[in-house]
Amino acid sequence: MQFKSTAFVLSAIGAAALSLHVHAGMVTDSQGNVGYDTAAECDRAVQAGSARFYEPTTTMPPSRRRGEASVRTARLADLGPQYAQGACDLGVGRKDGRNGVSKALQGKYVPYSPDMPINLYLNAQGEAVRASMARCDNRFSDIKPRPVTVATAPAPAPVPVAAPAPAAPVAAAPAPAPLPMAATPPPAPAPADTGMTPYVFGTVGMVKDSVVFQSANPSLGVGASDSKPGAQAGAGLQINDLLGVEVFYQGGKRLEYSAANGYVNSFGTRAFGARATLGMDVSEKARVFAKLGVARVEHHNSSGRTTHWNQVAGRDAYSETKTRPTIGLGATFNLTESLALRADYDHYRRSGSDNPKWGNLDYFGLGLQFNF
Repeated sequence: MQFKSTAFVLSAIGAAALSLHVHAGMVTDSQGNVGYDTAAECDRAVQAGSARFYEPTTTMPPSRRRGEASVRTARLADLGPQYAQGACDLGVGRKDGRNGVSKALQGKYVPYSPDMPINLYLNAQGEAVRASMARCDNRFSDIKPRPVTVATAPAPAPVPVAAPAPAAPVAAAPAPAPLPMAATPPPAPAPADTGMTPYVFGTVGMVKDSVVFQSANPSLGVGASDSKPGAQAGAGLQINDLLGVEVFYQGGKRLEYSAANGYVNSFGTRAFGARATLGMDVSEKARVFAKLGVARVEHHNSSGRTTHWNQVAGRDAYSETKTRPTIGLGATFNLTESLALRADYDHYRRSGSDNPKWGNLDYFGLGLQFNF
């Protein structure tokens, strides 16, 4: 009886030790998916039956790359017998317009079920050249994930047996000829992945501007500012995790500036520019960035909207365009893998002008950004 109790205790201790060993170095993201510090730890967890296989939480349609003629849905095990127990693949981040795994799992080894649906991309000859996760089209660390490696135990030493009595020789039957096998060409390499992400954006908000106009007649002088609704639209290219470039156009409702005698001067303000962005991710979904560039800022009115300084200049319509430095801040928050909420603040430094003298221009906007 004492022997059975001792054996039970030793068994429980061994099971607990094995469980602790299997779960060593395991991390869990906010969706409950897990990753392991090393491939060996992930392999052992899969073989022990304790691994929680990765489950995508987003939806994204397949996207073929250059050289990929078609795509079909398959299972991970369909990639070959080496995937009979699934995969333990190194977690990676976003690249070439497609996500990998969450930040918590990047750099860890993530377990995938052999029954996991995958997108199988084929070339014109019908050969598989790349695989991705079916529901979300998230990418693996390579064109195919790393399969679970099965540890093999050393073969036991042979047990000596008595030699049997010699038997009469029997003519051996001729071996059957091997069946011909079609040569399987190696998968074509995936097209080069630049890691750049193009995007477009649009925001709506407020434009604030100011002007000073000096006149020999004090009643015609202006020193005022105004704010009106405006909008900004543009396109960009995220070159890497830190650096990006953008071009943009900004316009809005006409701003109004009252003279001392109450006369309202109405002007349109628009800008077209280019800038660099420098940013960083502050969470799995949120990013902040700074902006630095130049813009051509134009102030104008049209015939029929005559102001006193039009008359001083001897022309029916007024227009002045200056190149200004611009700085700003921005932030995005991912709603899906392609769509993000975007906020912008832009400040255009005033540039030298005589009379009228335009002040600093500011824009505050909120809108959307679509990543390709």
